[in-house]
Parts: sequence; C-alpha cells; structure tokens
Amino acid sequence: MELTTICLTALIIGFLLIGNSPIQMPREAWGYTLATVFFAVIGGASFFGQIIHTALPALRQTHDTPEDYFEHIAKVLYHGRVKFSAPDLHFNRKFGICCDQEGHCISCLDLQDEEYGEIQAFLRMLHNRILEDAPNHPLRPGVPRSAEYFKLLQSRRELPVSAMRQEFLDAYHKSKRYLKVVVLMGETGSGKTTQVPQFVWYDEYASGKIVACTQPRRLAATSVASRVADEMGVTLGEEVGYSVRFDDKFRSDISRTDTRLQYMTDGLLLQEALKDANFSEYACIIIDEAHERTKATDILMALLKVAVQKQDDLKVVIMSATMDADKFAQYFGVGQPFNVPGRPHPVDVYYLEKATPDWMVSALHTAKHITDNMPPGDILLFVPTIHNAVECCKRLNEKLANRLHALPLYAALSRSEQAKALSQSTTGTRRCIVATNVAETSLTIDGIVYVIDTGIEMHSSYNPRGDMETLESAEISKASARQRAGRAGRTRPGVCFRMYTKEAFDEDFAPDRPPGILSSSMIQEVLQLLSMGIRNVAGFDFIDPPDTEVYLRALYELNAMGYIDDHAKITPVGKMAAQIPVHPVWYNAIVEGQKLGCGVEMVALAALGSTQDPVLLHPPRVAVARVAHSRFTCPNSDHITNLHALHAYVRTKIQDNMDMAQWCFDAFIDQRVMEEVLQIREQLKAKVQSMLDAPLTSASFDDEFELKIRKALARSLYTNSAIEKGEDVYMTVHDAVPAVVPMTSALFKQGYPWVVFDKVACYGNRIFIENATAVDPEWLASVVQDLPFFQDGMLSVKRDEARTIRQPYVKESLDAARARLRSSAN
Repeated sequence: MELTTICLTALIIGFLLIGNSPIQMPREAWGYTLATVFFAVIGGASFFGQIIHTALPALRQTHDTPEDYFEHIAKVLYHGRVKFSAPDLHFNRKFGICCDQEGHCISCLDLQDEEYGEIQAFLRMLHNRILEDAPNHPLRPGVPRSAEYFKLLQSRRELPVSAMRQEFLDAYHKSKRYLKVVVLMGETGSGKTTQVPQFVWYDEYASGKIVACTQPRRLAATSVASRVADEMGVTLGEEVGYSVRFDDKFRSDISRTDTRLQYMTDGLLLQEALKDANFSEYACIIIDEAHERTKATDILMALLKVAVQKQDDLKVVIMSATMDADKFAQYFGVGQPFNVPGRPHPVDVYYLEKATPDWMVSALHTAKHITDNMPPGDILLFVPTIHNAVECCKRLNEKLANRLHALPLYAALSRSEQAKALSQSTTGTRRCIVATNVAETSLTIDGIVYVIDTGIEMHSSYNPRGDMETLESAEISKASARQRAGRAGRTRPGVCFRMYTKEAFDEDFAPDRPPGILSSSMIQEVLQLLSMGIRNVAGFDFIDPPDTEVYLRALYELNAMGYIDDHAKITPVGKMAAQIPVHPVWYNAIVEGQKLGCGVEMVALAALGSTQDPVLLHPPRVAVARVAHSRFTCPNSDHITNLHALHAYVRTKIQDNMDMAQWCFDAFIDQRVMEEVLQIREQLKAKVQSMLDAPLTSASFDDEFELKIRKALARSLYTNSAIEKGEDVYMTVHDAVPAVVPMTSALFKQGYPWVVFDKVACYGNRIFIENATAVDPEWLASVVQDLPFFQDGMLSVKRDEARTIRQPYVKESLDAARARLRSSAN
C-alpha cells in the first residue's frame, strides 16, 4: 500500500493544480494537459493509477469533453447495473467492476472494503471537484459557465459544510452499505440546506432517480430551490425544481434534463406516499429542518424508516439545526449524528432588564433605536401573526418614513412580495423585515445584521375529547430563540435584541417546540395511513406517538363519516376520501352536492374551508366591513356568505382594467386568500372529476340554490352539529361542548335551532363555532341508516347507572323531526 499512498498523494497534488486553473483557462490549458500526461505516466504504476487511467477518459484524452467525463465517471461510481457508452471501458475484476463484451457493468467487490472505499472516496472527490470547476457546463454540452457561477462557487466553498464535503460523502456511502440513513446536525449558517442536496445530487446522478429535499414551509422550498439553481448554473424548473401546494417548477420527461434535484414541502411528499409508500422514484430523500417536527415531517420519518428496509437503493438524510439530532439518530439507530458547525460570525444577544407588558411597543422602540443609533444593517423583527406583521409595518413606515422601509414576510404572502423581502435593498435605505416564524429557518435574507425577537408565537393544542383546537400566544422554545438569533450572524457579525428578560428565557421557555403530531387532530393523517395499508395505526412507529385518545377520536370520526368500518378497516369510500388534498369530510360534502346538483359549489366550499377566512371582519372596523359585506351575506349560512364573496371576486376579476387590490380593500376581502382558494378549487375540481369519472354538477342561481347547498352541508357535516342552548350559545351534539357564534358570523344573533359547522376552536378563554350553517333537524334525521350518527345509542350519556342521555332536548328534537318525516311520507 506504500506505492498506493505515494500515488494518491501525487494525484491529489495534480488534482489541486486542476482545481486552480479552469476558472480562467480553457480545458486545453496547462492544468488539464498536465493532468492528462500525469495520469498517463502513472497509469501502470498502481491499481490507483490503472483505475484512474481507465475510468477517466476526460483526463486521458485531451479532446474529451467534461460532459463525456461526467457520464462515464458517474456510472463508474454508481453501484448498480449500468451500460457504458464507451466500448473501451473494461475493468479488471480486482478493481471492483465487472463488464461483459456489450459494456454492461456491475459492482463485484473482490477488494477489501478498506481498499475499495479509498478508491471510491478518491474518485468521488475528483469527480465532484472537476464537475464544479470545469469551464463548460457538464450538463449542457458546449455551454460555458458564467462569471456569476464561479462567484457563487467561491462563496459556497466558504460555507462550513463545504469543508466537510468528503467526510459527509464518506458517511453517506457507509450508510448506503449498512443502515442507509445519515443524521446531520448543522448549526445556523452551516449551508446544509443548499449544499448537502447538491453533494448528494452529483453523487446519485447515475442512478437516474430523484434527490428530494423537504422543507416544512412553501416559502423555504421555493426560495432555496431558486438559490440552488443559481449556484449550479441551471434554470429553475430544469435540473433543479420545486413542488409545493398549488405551484411547481419541474420536468418529468425522460431526458437528460429531468429534474433530478427537487425541493418540496413535507406535505407534498406525504401526498406522494399515498401512491408509493416505498418512494421508489427517489435515490435519496433529505428531510431538512427536522427539528421543526411538523406532522408531515414526523409521519415521513416513520414511513422512511420502513421504506429504507424495503427499497434497496433508497437512502435518507435527516438534517436538524438543534440537539434533536441525537434523538433522530437514536430513532433510526445510526449512532452519533454527523456534526457541521455554523458560520463563525458572532452574535451579541441583549435582554430586557424588566419584563414588558406590551411586546409590540418595545419592539417598535427597539427598531427606532437601531435606526437612530446603530451602524448600517437591516433588521429582522419576529412577530406571532400575520396581523401583527402588517400592523408593525404600518407603524414603522409611518413613524420612520424615508429612514426605514418596513416589509412583511409570511408564508402566504404573494411570490412578488416575498421576493422584495428576501432581496437586498437597492436604494440604500435601511430595511426592517417583519416576519412570522417562517423566517426562523432555511431562509437567508441578505443584509440582516439586527434581529428583534419578541419571544412570542401562536401555539396550537388539541383536545380530542371535544375535538377542539386551542390557539393562543405563547413563549417560543429556547431552540427557536437560538434559531432567531442566528439569523443575525449569517453573513457578518450581528446583534439580537430579545424582548424578554434573561430570567424568563431560563425559567419559562421550553427546550424545544412540541411536535405538531402531539398538538393537533390526526383524522386526515390516520385515514391516509390506513389507505397505505397500515392497519395498526396506533402501533405505528412514530418518533413521538400521539396519545391514544387522539387515535380513538380519529377512528370515531372516520367511522361516523363512513370511511372505516367497525373493525377500523378502510372502506371504498374512505379510500376515495384519502386522495383529496383537503380534510376528508369534504369528500362526503362533494358527493352529496353532486347528488343535489351543486357539486361545483361544494368543491368551492371545500377550497374555502381549507384556507383562512377570506372575509376580513377584524376590529376596529367591523361596522364598516359589515356594510361592505352586506351584498355577500346569506343570513343563515357563513358557508354561502363566503361562496357569494368568491363569486363576486371572480366576476370582478374578469372585468377589463379592474384594480383588484382596490376592490378587495373596499370590500374587506383578502385578495391573497381568494387567489389561494381559486387554486385549490381548480386542483380539487380536476381531482374529483377524475375520481368520479364524471363532470361536476352546478346549481342555478334560483330559489333552490341556497337550499341545495344547505342540505348538502347537513348531510355531510353532520359530525359537526350543534343545537341552540341560549342566545348565540350552542351545545355540540355528541360532545356537549358549549360554544358561541362569533360576532363576525352571518348567524350572529339569528337564533337558529340547529347548525352544522367546520370546527370548534378556543381562542383565549372563549370557545367559538367557526363557519356555521343553519339546518333543519329533518335533514339530519334523514342521514342514511348505515351511518347511524343520530340514533339514541350514539348520543352522549352521563356516567350514571342509568346512562341518562346528557342532552335530552337533542333526542326530543330529533324524535319530533323523525315523526314529521314519517307523517309527510304517509
């Protein structure tokens, strides 16, 4: 092995010479020529020389192009059955590659593992470096790389993860032969989100499969994909693409320009798993920002843990920015995480000396202090809600006009507005980006030097006994606080101002954000898992399994909807409902609407029910907004009110020369939400028509229009029904949860006896019914008999010996309705 070591050292020296020349010199220049001669001279001296001499035609023959080199070396590195295009590529068996006369080759490892690993590691290093440094683009024959590409390449190599590229690839290839999972912990600014997928992409190119990198948020997926496309010198949507809800840029044709590196939201990949739980189209799946612990991320990790055992050529990389990486490593059984340090830029952190009763006032004062007294540099201000972001921007732009330009940043912002926030100022005016927690991870906002952390976020929890969500403002976790502070040190030294005391941080802030899977309903997710053939959902190997009551509630609701039978086996209807990208209750609504002649309208309501409320009725302008909304209002249905608003928006949009932004402002309509609704509507309409193999019916605007829609809602949302108990107070039928009609509802102070609704939610200390529609009890009583949701045995009972019905007036009302139905039938 001494000769091997000498040759390897010499090769690296020659290789470094190559790496220094191509930026300024063509491939015929001295760097390539020297390498060609060098490799030819040592070609017979050792097995390293022989394999290099044989495997690298781009270096052996001066006139071979980088494109040729790329194809050959990528196939050499791929451990699978491949066909070489060059007839002279024949490897001796002892070099680990066996070929037949037709050029078909397959790995045959007669070398010792250590020797073979050294060869492969060296080839990968050489392969990747030359591909990046070559003056012409290896994926685009004859196309020279731009000066901007090499500028970005230089900045990429300054990232901490770039210095550990070979160590990562060694760990990655070791994982391919054993557990096939790598857990990487990369601190803020390490470059893991943009660089690791590129490392893997080059390494897996010859597999012909996709490398996917998931993000918990759409904004991160789209912006990072754009950045990586620039770094690789390719067009977004060609070799590098993204796929998020209602938007994608990628190619799927069978050509060399297939999109092989794809950024996507974790939810989109989970939807794909419904069709293929083994992820057979993927060479590697990278779960980025795993520490955020969204529901989709946790479910994906559980599915991938199974899939890597079934799919021989699937690899997984889990990337986290926190110490959760140790937990992930233990979960996958892979030992210690692969650690990558963050950027070395320091961040000075300052706390309040005394707690403040109003974080917004303190944050605005801090922004003014920075603007008046601190050196140049943009500000990133974290706030809990979109409403807070808009309000802070308004105040800052009013008070600090011409000195500070405040811009909002949140996930639902339009693409053009997001681009404004993410790009650096061209005017020289200091900027303040006011963002929700969407800016905590993945995103690099150029120019940020100062961070103002309010320490508050909106926290959601779930009570399965009442099927009720609670949304309240709460302290962020210590991990989130560190992430936020790290935003200030991405490109240079920064400062973080925390709008809370050091004592509060130490004593009140939890170490990590609670996993989403532990704080929300699992109805949709349980149905999806059942549709994948996972029968024992409660026993599925989640990293943090939900409480048993959460599973029981999900199964109860799915059974009541007819999606699973009494043995928790998915029904044919349930399999259909699992395929739609909205809450499964809407599948029944669409089917019932189709029967009544209003299928299109129910699709629109499903889209409206899957977004935020598009109708703006927030204080202090509720009275003015009510007047503007009077033209949309249906007094017995919030659903139909929103549907009228959507129809008005569409009618106005198709008019020539219409200023939609002004129209929405005057009508108190959220234009962003309406556009999202239209996207969901079109996607859902196409999906349902394909599933039903029939066009959807549409109701005429006649006297029966609203009646048909209300009946369809009654026959589908019956699991969410309530009966009036007092003035604007309703009791949910099966859980006996008291809830009020909010003042923003069309049903406010209307006093309808029975309603169906989208959900019950708790805000602060009050429980509200969201999106209600008045229904007749006869419609509920006539729900088909194989879904006996309103039979006496299904009603809530007390815990006494007689098992007395908890709400006897519910039974009385339903019995009277049934009597009326029998009477009318006779």
